Amino acid sequence: MRRFIIATALAVPVVVMLFVAAGYLHDEVIAPDRVSRGVSVVGVDVSRYTLDETAAVVTAYEQQLVAEPVELVIDGKTVELDPQDVGLDIDEVAVAEEALSVRRKSGITSNVSAWGRSFLSSASVDAPVTVDEEAIATVLEELSLTAINKPAYDGAIKVENGEIIAEYPQAGLRVDLDAAVPLIAAQLVGLDRDPIEIPLMPIEPQITDADVDAALALAKALTDQPVRLRASGQTGTILFTPAGLVSALRSEIVVNSPAVLTVDLDPDVLTEIAARSLDQFTVPPIDATFELAETLPEDGAEDAEPVKTLEIVPSIRGQKADLTAIPDIVEAAALGSGTGTIPMIDGDEAEFSTAMAEAMGPFGEVSSFTTYHPAGQSRVTNIQLLADEIRGAIVMPDEQFSVNDRAGERTLAEGYVRAGAIINGRVQCCDSKVNIGGGTSQFATTFYNAVFFGCYEDVFHQPHSLYFSRYPYVREATLGWPMPDVIFKNDSEAVVYIDTTYTSTSITVTLYGNNGGRTCTSSTEGNTVTRTMTWPDGSVTQQHWEWNYRQPTKEEPTTTTTTEAPHDTTTTTEAPTTTTAPPTTTTTTGATTTTTAPTTSGGGG
Repeated sequence: MRRFIIATALAVPVVVMLFVAAGYLHDEVIAPDRVSRGVSVVGVDVSRYTLDETAAVVTAYEQQLVAEPVELVIDGKTVELDPQDVGLDIDEVAVAEEALSVRRKSGITSNVSAWGRSFLSSASVDAPVTVDEEAIATVLEELSLTAINKPAYDGAIKVENGEIIAEYPQAGLRVDLDAAVPLIAAQLVGLDRDPIEIPLMPIEPQITDADVDAALALAKALTDQPVRLRASGQTGTILFTPAGLVSALRSEIVVNSPAVLTVDLDPDVLTEIAARSLDQFTVPPIDATFELAETLPEDGAEDAEPVKTLEIVPSIRGQKADLTAIPDIVEAAALGSGTGTIPMIDGDEAEFSTAMAEAMGPFGEVSSFTTYHPAGQSRVTNIQLLADEIRGAIVMPDEQFSVNDRAGERTLAEGYVRAGAIINGRVQCCDSKVNIGGGTSQFATTFYNAVFFGCYEDVFHQPHSLYFSRYPYVREATLGWPMPDVIFKNDSEAVVYIDTTYTSTSITVTLYGNNGGRTCTSSTEGNTVTRTMTWPDGSVTQQHWEWNYRQPTKEEPTTTTTTEAPHDTTTTTEAPTTTTAPPTTTTTTGATTTTTAPTTSGGGG
């Protein structure tokens, strides 16, 4: 019996030890991939759970956290923050691995001891929750725009109903991110979520009341007096009234360090006001023109006649007011005396420029013709007055020139006097209106011959009905109002400048220009005058004019005579480098015989 008791006493510990060993072997050796007994995660007992099963528990918890929005109270308004927007996350695998390692971190003895204690106590494994605090701040700022929307107001200078108004700065309101973000992050880690009162803080404006006062003073200084601008050398003005200046006033905040409230006048508005009156300052361009210059020959005697040359008077470009400079000038004038000067700048180019005039050259005397008369006659007064009116005329290429268009009707008011004129087939004086300007046909004849020997195109002329021996036979012209007239066309590529001179006994018409190198001679046979025009290339053109006088007083020539222009009537200039000659065929122009004088005023003989 004693031996039995001893054996039993020895067997019981052994059995206990075997039982413990079997339990530990079952829990920790045979199933090491399962969570130990008495371990919980996020409040859930995960004893004997695998790694994946434990992770699934954590995932479910994370989904609960994400699904539950956080209520935020911002300036009395409730808004919701979605946890998904701020990166809420739990590392499920790490938590599950931590749960598997509970009571399995030390040696066999400690692990067995810990396993034994698991029957008497439990272990809880934390599931750390992470959030992106920068994302919380971003989302919070976006939510606050809806809930608060009270930015700071920096003030302004405004115009209302024509009055300048100062608006002073006002502080704004915004979320205090430094204080609010930790509060929200703390709420996101658990399911027990109460509404969070978000702390706020003021936003100070960038501009001070003193800045606004200074800007208001400047605005009033810019607009309290009218501004008058003048252009250099001109009398007109542009007026900017105070109301107009107020309409141009503008202010803005220039973000700088520090920020500045600026006040000025809008350049676009000022230029719009100025543009309405700017035309008064516009100076039109002046075309190039021509004038005769007189110089003494370099090697001539002291009493030598001056030499006339055709010179170019340069073109002058137009001018206009510099519109772009006006805004700065207006502002300076507004803050000063109220007046300013607008600078002038280049305007339109001349239609006929100096370069265009130069391209027509070289210039010289093309032709000249003189006729003679006794001194002291009343008709001489008329001849010289008409010469004065024609002198200086300029005929551009392809233009026609009319003596009557240039001089107009001869009248007593202009200084013309009564003199002999052909009336009803004979020279009479002085009771008819036709007698006013009598004798000017001598100028017409002189003018026509200058055109003839200048080789220019004869558009219209009419010889006298009676022959006067002081004129070339047939190669002469009469003048009346409004007809007959003397008209020619400048068919050269250069200008024709008409000069007239006279003495007490003569009248001379001289044409200056560049006729392309043409020369003309005259021959008369019977009642026909022929102009033979020789071109620079040697080609020849002939033109014929026939006239039958009503009462010839000169025995008509029976042989052909050739009359060349005076030695100083042919051109002394070189022809242009290119010359277009007319056809070399003979052109015959017949004139109708005049039997009676016209009833309108005429120039007589």
